[in-house]
Amino acid sequence: MSMGNTPKTDDLFHAVGYTNRDILEGGQFRLLDLSRRVMIENQKLWKQLGPLASAMQSGTVKREFIEVLSITPFLGEFEMPYTASNNEIYLSVEYLSDAALRLCREYGIEHPPVLAKVRRADIPSQHGITLRTVSYSRI
Repeated sequence: MSMGNTPKTDDLFHAVGYTNRDILEGGQFRLLDLSRRVMIENQKLWKQLGPLASAMQSGTVKREFIEVLSITPFLGEFEMPYTASNNEIYLSVEYLSDAALRLCREYGIEHPPVLAKVRRADIPSQHGITLRTVSYSRI
C-alpha cells in the first residue's frame, strides 16, 4: 500500500505460493507471525517514545502500511494464476506488499520463494485480506 492509506492500483506485491506440503509444515502460520512481530516492535517504540502518532508528527518515526492479500481456489470460480512444480497445486497464493516482504526478511519469517512481482490491479478481484496493519520505525 502506498505511504498514504489509500490503496493504489500500481502498488507492488510479491506472489508467494503455498502447496499442501507448505501448509502442513506451518508456512502460513509463520507468515501470520508477521502481525505479532509488528505489534511487538511498535510496542517497543511506544515504550521509548510515547504515542507513535505524535512521534510521527515530530519526525522521529515513519509509518508504513503492511499488507498481505490472498487467493485460494475456494474463494471463487477462477483459475489459480500460478502452477507449482511436481504436479502440485497451490492451495493459496499470498501477495506480500514490498514492506511486508522486507519485514519478513528482517524478522526471519520464512516463506516459499517469490513466484512473481505484480501490481495490485493484477491480483484477482476475489482476493481476501490476510493482514493489514501499520508498522512504525525510527527515522
